[in-house]
Amino acid sequence: MLNKTSVLLVEDSRPDAKFVRTLLRPQAYDLAHVASLADAACELETKKFDVIVLDLSLPDAKGLESLESMKGRNLEIPIIVLTGLNDDDTALLCVKLGAQDYIQKSEVNASFLERSIRYAIERHESEQNMRRLAILEQREEFMATLTHDLKNPLIGTNRVLELLAEQAMGTITDDHAELLLQIRDSNKILLLMIQNVLDVYRFEKDVDAVVLDNMYLSDVARSCLREIEPIAESRKIEIKTNFADAQRLVNADAFAIRRVFQNLLDNALKFTPAGGQIALNIAPTNGSVCVEISDNGPGMSNEELARIFNRFAQGRAGRKYSPGTGLGLFLCKQIVDAHNGKIECQSKEGEGTRFRIIIPAA
Repeated sequence: MLNKTSVLLVEDSRPDAKFVRTLLRPQAYDLAHVASLADAACELETKKFDVIVLDLSLPDAKGLESLESMKGRNLEIPIIVLTGLNDDDTALLCVKLGAQDYIQKSEVNASFLERSIRYAIERHESEQNMRRLAILEQREEFMATLTHDLKNPLIGTNRVLELLAEQAMGTITDDHAELLLQIRDSNKILLLMIQNVLDVYRFEKDVDAVVLDNMYLSDVARSCLREIEPIAESRKIEIKTNFADAQRLVNADAFAIRRVFQNLLDNALKFTPAGGQIALNIAPTNGSVCVEISDNGPGMSNEELARIFNRFAQGRAGRKYSPGTGLGLFLCKQIVDAHNGKIECQSKEGEGTRFRIIIPAA
């Protein structure tokens, strides 16, 4: 059985209230009647209503005062004005003050009133959703601005750390240099997370999402590998590469594709145990170029695998091994989708993980 629509009728005329009651089917509507704004306030404190049907002439308020008083309570309930007054100016003012509809008693009938109630509720819900969406967009814009402003200080800090570790500003011990580089590497992880937040925002807003040009995926891969090789060497992780795409161009955004490689290689490095192995293969296949990045880390369960590309998704291993936003793989899928490509993941617990990306050839 469908839930009834609960209606609060604020009407001081008993004959008019009785008339409204005859118009609304009891099997579809639950009608409560009060004769004043004061009584309405008491009723609203004890019960929730889907809609308010309000007369403009009441013992404790006249004309627009009735609507203004009701709206002043900041109720998240749509209001329909039902009045005997035939005045277009008043009708317009009621709508401007927030009424969902303005109905003259002389013109109302059952179908008219039911339709007005249904539309009022739907319009109100739509307005609420639009307001929530606007608030979310404002928050996202704030976060995008904030994360953007955090980048430059971190980049500057990393440069200072590197200069100190290189003893450009005075002699330090090897142990101190190693600690400084560890701080730098931690900052790089933070920078990657910040950049993921910015890129997700950019792709969702579709602000110049991709700028396409002919390129080799292996060129981007080599650039990303140079960044992680020192960390891999320090953990005795072997990175095996096999690039067979030298004669196969793709039409892609080099910056965006670089973000994919960075996230996937960072994940592989994060989950591969010391002394382990990462494999990066790039080869042409059926009019496309295929990239495979695999590791021999802890792997994932089928449950984790099913949601790995969801926004904010993080597996148990991710939470254990390193902090993160859960946006890296979500961003990778956004970027690959923007290139009309395909990304998939294969993984088993205890057997490692392999990501496979297909990008159409130029």
